[in-house]
Amino acid sequence: MRRRWLSVWYVLLTLLFIEAVSYGVADYAAGYWIRAARREFNAGASAWQQIDKVPYAEMINNYARHEGISARLVASVIQAESSFRPRAVSRTGAMGLMQVMPTTWREINNELHVCAGRHSGECTVDCYFDPELNIRVGTAYLGKLAKRFGGDLTLAVAAYNAGPGAVQRYGGIPPFSETEAYVEQVMANWYAFAGRSAPPYSLAAQDWQRAKKILGWGLTATAGLMIWTISRLKRKWRSWRWR
Repeated sequence: MRRRWLSVWYVLLTLLFIEAVSYGVADYAAGYWIRAARREFNAGASAWQQIDKVPYAEMINNYARHEGISARLVASVIQAESSFRPRAVSRTGAMGLMQVMPTTWREINNELHVCAGRHSGECTVDCYFDPELNIRVGTAYLGKLAKRFGGDLTLAVAAYNAGPGAVQRYGGIPPFSETEAYVEQVMANWYAFAGRSAPPYSLAAQDWQRAKKILGWGLTATAGLMIWTISRLKRKWRSWRWR
């Protein structure tokens, strides 16, 4: 009987080792290809690109050019934020096309005075839902983030979602599933607006991320079985030691 439990234990231990090594390989490969995909995106999105065939294209081009960032990038953020719905409101209180938070609006408005001469000169909820004002403020904020992070647009996009403090605190894209998915979505939008398929880097990264997730589930299951085995041993022989 003890030999049978010993065999089960060693099988689980071997499986756990194999899964742990495989998980490490998948984690490294996913990280490598993710970084490659982001470098490719940065190289392409750093150049000026005009946008057309989307709502508010003229406004986007105008304010993006003024801020020195790609209009295609701005459109990609709008698509990810609101799907071009000017009266969109998030559960956290972000509003309008670019889902600008009131605190961000006040910060940018103090510099640009975007409401001057509009809506009685005061910033109200109506200002947030004004497509032109919202694009102007959101684009100015995105341009400010791009400068803050030295032109690294993946970091700027991550900061647009999670806040610049989180990006600085983690020294890169924060390990938040929402933020990581947001960056990937903006990148995918950018390629879609360009009429291009995502580069092989992105596909490889997605494959390795899926493999990492599956291996993670396997590790969890194997660890659970090992804990169960130990508990059975302790109940049967009052110790997890079978020798």
